[in-house]
Amino acid sequence: MKKPVIWMFLVLLGLCLATCKNKEENPYGNKLGEIDAKSEPLKVSGELSVFGDFPMELISNGKLVALKKASLNFKTNGVVSRILYKNGQMVQAGKLIAEMENSMEKLDLEQAKLRLERARIERLGKIVGHKVGARSPEDVSAEALKRFNMATGYDEAVLFTRQAEMRYNYTRLIAPFTGRIANLETKPNNSPKSGEPFCILMDDSRFEIIFPVMESEISRLSIGQEVTMKPYFMDSVYYKGTITEINPLINERGMVTIKALVNIRDRKLVDGMNVKVFIRNYVPGCLIVPKEAVVLRTNRQVVFSLLNDTLAKWNYVFTGLENSQSYSITEGLTPGDTVITIGNINLAHHARIDFELKEKK
Repeated sequence: MKKPVIWMFLVLLGLCLATCKNKEENPYGNKLGEIDAKSEPLKVSGELSVFGDFPMELISNGKLVALKKASLNFKTNGVVSRILYKNGQMVQAGKLIAEMENSMEKLDLEQAKLRLERARIERLGKIVGHKVGARSPEDVSAEALKRFNMATGYDEAVLFTRQAEMRYNYTRLIAPFTGRIANLETKPNNSPKSGEPFCILMDDSRFEIIFPVMESEISRLSIGQEVTMKPYFMDSVYYKGTITEINPLINERGMVTIKALVNIRDRKLVDGMNVKVFIRNYVPGCLIVPKEAVVLRTNRQVVFSLLNDTLAKWNYVFTGLENSQSYSITEGLTPGDTVITIGNINLAHHARIDFELKEKK
């Protein structure tokens, strides 16, 4: 009777040992710090908390407007014979963009230049004969030179040459500044559309940001104040600019229009693009951590810090100020604590970690 009982006890003991042996290891630990010593440390990364001026942000939506933008047209009518650029291409200041059929204008210009050269030679002959040793217009008096110009038709030849040059240049579209071509629709061997620009040239290296702010925010803004701008389609690309204009009128919605100038060296943005604008004012004496460092546990804010270089420390914290990237911590951390920002979602107190320090952005 006793032997079956003993055998049953041994079987149950074996099952208990197998269950305990196969129990899944918890690499995250728990709030009480109970961690299997054989578990692999979690790879996490973070950065130092900073004590300093906390940037308060005023956020607005704005639109980019090219600082230099020109609608280009030919100054005469005709058929376009050559187009040297396409939409989106860069053109340097002074370069030819397109040209009309201008054979007659070229001939008129050549004829005018010949007429001018003939008048110049005739005038030089009169100068040489007028005074011994004279070789140029500078060697005779202004009154004598005026008579020679009239007698040889030199002044008239100069005017005809200028007119011919103007008519010829009217058939050529030259870039007034360095920029990018847009809205070029005309094809070679066609006339440009009446009433529409042949193309638009815009400098996409400098933009104005036009954005509204509430009238209550005017006191926080000033000419020359720095702004940060981020295009909607770029997740982590920011550009710096400065406020150049504050419209002193308030519209019917209680908004004031602000303009800021921003330089775009990479030329990746375009006119009319929608952007988000951040204007910062600084509050001194704050302990600052990245937003990614703060996680919620049982509806309380927690920041994990680095303990003895190998363990995660659970810290209940209270946050104060907030912007798009950071929190200020009013309680729970000390300046210089190294906080975990990546890999902290499933961490627990005293979890073993393999920590990597991130570079400050």
